[in-house]
Amino acid sequence: MRHFVLIYRGADGPEEIALELDLTGCVFTGRGARVVAELVALPDGRLSLLFESGRQVCGRVLPAGPGDVEVVTGGSSRRIALAEPLRDRLAHAADRGEADTEDEEILALMPGRVVEVAVAEGEQVAAGALLMVLEAMKMQNEIRTARGGTVVRLSVEAGQAVDGGALLAVLKPET
Repeated sequence: MRHFVLIYRGADGPEEIALELDLTGCVFTGRGARVVAELVALPDGRLSLLFESGRQVCGRVLPAGPGDVEVVTGGSSRRIALAEPLRDRLAHAADRGEADTEDEEILALMPGRVVEVAVAEGEQVAAGALLMVLEAMKMQNEIRTARGGTVVRLSVEAGQAVDGGALLAVLKPET
């Protein structure tokens, strides 16, 4: 089973959506709901989703620019703001306004084991720079910065196990 976490930006603001995929189905989790569907890739490249409620949706999901996808079903098309958490944070860093002057705390999104620490305290890093690699659920996840700055604190070392939400590092933004 493959697990994905995406950020959906709708009218109510950013929201985390979890997606679990296997060879025959998928599970969407978000807004306090869990939706299960049977998933079939059709020969013409479309996807067919059959939900537990009996509703069926058939169409294509196409990239539509940074942080957006286009969903095409039947004769209609809809653009949706959907991105990986790091790409979403980078794309919307300016939206935070004054928060850019505050130190950025880098937290573990899930429990795992630190495989590699790629920076040292006091090191200058650019936006999107690799800080460390965290292994979770047999996958290696790169932990990167949302903005440039100086690493002022490292709270972990290679080989260390961490809980979800644990503080990994603190970054002081460039001034």
